[in-house]
Amino acid sequence: MYDARPMTDPSIPSGDVTPPRRTPQGPPLRLALAGALWVLPLWLVRYLPMVDYPQQLAAAAILRFYDDPARALRQTYEIVLLRPQGLFEMLAAGFGFLMPIEAAGKLVLSLSLIAVPLAAALLCRRTGRPAWYALLALGVTYNEAFAWGFVDNLLAYPLVLLGVAWADRFFDRPFGGKSWTILAALGLLFYTVHLEFLLVFAGAVGWLALVRRPSLSRLALQLSSMIPGLALGVGALAWAHLHAAELMTGYQQRLAAEPAHFAPLAARVAHMPATLFSGTADGACYLLTAILLGVVLVLAVPRSQPQAGEGDGLGGVPLYRTRFLSLAGWVVLLYFVLPNYTRGYLVSDRLLPLAAMLAIPGLPSLSPDSRRLRLAALLTAGLLAGQWLRTATEFLGFAAEVDGLGELLDQTEPGQALAGLIYEPGGELGANGWDEPPLLIHTPAYYQVAKGGRIHFSFAQFFNSPVAYRPGHNEDDPLLAEWDEWNPQHFVYERHGVHYRYYLVRGGAERLTAAFGPHLAEMQVKRAGRWFLVERPPR
Repeated sequence: MYDARPMTDPSIPSGDVTPPRRTPQGPPLRLALAGALWVLPLWLVRYLPMVDYPQQLAAAAILRFYDDPARALRQTYEIVLLRPQGLFEMLAAGFGFLMPIEAAGKLVLSLSLIAVPLAAALLCRRTGRPAWYALLALGVTYNEAFAWGFVDNLLAYPLVLLGVAWADRFFDRPFGGKSWTILAALGLLFYTVHLEFLLVFAGAVGWLALVRRPSLSRLALQLSSMIPGLALGVGALAWAHLHAAELMTGYQQRLAAEPAHFAPLAARVAHMPATLFSGTADGACYLLTAILLGVVLVLAVPRSQPQAGEGDGLGGVPLYRTRFLSLAGWVVLLYFVLPNYTRGYLVSDRLLPLAAMLAIPGLPSLSPDSRRLRLAALLTAGLLAGQWLRTATEFLGFAAEVDGLGELLDQTEPGQALAGLIYEPGGELGANGWDEPPLLIHTPAYYQVAKGGRIHFSFAQFFNSPVAYRPGHNEDDPLLAEWDEWNPQHFVYERHGVHYRYYLVRGGAERLTAAFGPHLAEMQVKRAGRWFLVERPPR
């Protein structure tokens, strides 16, 4: 048991405790309005250019419509809400009772992006930086993790920023039961968001405690707030691996057997602009990175004088004064040392945008009437405007790429089995490996969003999903061992065709002949653009 009474480390003079400051109402409102404008591209199109998002939304749709007999979900799937990383699906399913499920998913995404500058502003407040610095955090939210559809990451970003701001505040005050409980609750919340970011948050809390050089008893109390979340997360992973044969599908076990991939240092450095701003095809990520570096240089050179209070008490200790920059540095180090890919997951690339966000409160502060500060603000506005226009243009371009998809899916019957044969996962022009994600690879999941039923590949194959296959009902798992979503050329109709009523094909007409051969003559085929819906005749 810990002592819940307020504690004050004797090594910290009482005069060094940061006094509470009142937050003006104007900056949060303006940041929220900026965030609302920022997420407008999400609402311009029906389908979002995010790789994994259709699968996440499909899981949310299963939760929402689980008892709908027309969708025939209950006979194949079971709900397992106690598994990790299901917050997005649960939130989207909840909002789905108030609005269409597609709108519910976009609402959760929008709120997570809007929350980033608001949480970053709390960090800026901790160091007395202008609230508009938080807009830099907003500028790196349309990043590679967004393009890959890592919605759990997008939820984790503002949660980490909020937790770091609260921990920094709590550690400058007497640390008692209320502060401990709030941090412990945040740690537990990360179990439902993303386990990788649970570890990052726990490390951040530890670092913020250490830079204050507390007594061992105070340090132990502060760090113990992370024990509940870590115990839950690590315990769940250990349980899953100890019972892998029962809990993990064959598909996930095959991914787990793949070797980890570590990109060379030079490749990681070269990839940083695409990680922060997504995509290299148009070269804009390099320009946006240059603008971001320009903001930093304008603020940092020449170095401004310390702000009032920075040279007093713990503020005079370099490690404390640079605690956010050094914390961001630790996260950057993780970007370089962790594998890019392991056990079916992209790992290191998720972290770089978070490092940029954490560094913002450590940027130098200038006098409000400084020309350099106004120039930095102008560059920030240019960065936001450029990325917003680029994002809106790409969203509209993607809408043209998927034109016809909804038209075909609307013609299907609910509760059926559908398989995807996506020969053009990156669109007609193709993807570019690491830098250009295959945005179409999971579009077959939109059938499950709209009509339920079963699809050839589903994220229900993974342990960290709130939806799992019922024992004995994972008909797709053995098929994925022969033909998975990444290799449509391995599809053999005579062997695999009987398992699905519908096939969603993306590619040229020649792909139909190659996939179905002479059987195509007996099937009903509908076409919209480069999309084909093939319906197998009933037997």
